[in-house]
Amino acid sequence: MKSYRIESPALYSDKKGLETVSSFLSRCNRWEIGLVRRAVQSVSSPGLKRICKYVNSLAAGWIYAVIALTILGLQVVPGWRLLFVAGLAAGIAHMIYPILKSRIARLRPFEFDSSLNLSMKALDRYSCPSGHIMTATVVAIPLGNAFPIFLPGIICVWSVIAWARVSSGHHYPSDILLGALLGSAVSLPITSWLL
Repeated sequence: MKSYRIESPALYSDKKGLETVSSFLSRCNRWEIGLVRRAVQSVSSPGLKRICKYVNSLAAGWIYAVIALTILGLQVVPGWRLLFVAGLAAGIAHMIYPILKSRIARLRPFEFDSSLNLSMKALDRYSCPSGHIMTATVVAIPLGNAFPIFLPGIICVWSVIAWARVSSGHHYPSDILLGALLGSAVSLPITSWLL
């Protein structure tokens, strides 16, 4: 039997704005959990579970090292500048992210619905915003700006990371959206200013 955990707005921050966001997201859990269930069920085969797990692992950091080494190895003209802009934006975003995440304090989908079978452990307690998507967005913006020809591929990789985060049962679709918004809010001005 499926068990559901209804979150109380009292679990959230006392700050008025964040409390409103948290309360809204708590209400969203009831309809978003169905989307998460379908995404988790979409990776029921062992092969897809493995792919989902690898994508999540790569998006936790390894993919950015590969991107940096590739850019430096190709010796493209804006290489160092591009890495500086992406690194600066990622650093700023990662200073904001933990504060925001702990204040919103949205429990992960697998805590809301214990019937979700997880193939991997979460990196931290709360789900909103998605740090993987925030980082992917922060890096995608300067990359797409510097190499517009690769934009379709960048969008494809970003989408696969988003799919993997929801399919793992770690995030709601709105966590993905808010992670992308946070990443964009930090990366767009820095990219337009410095790149």
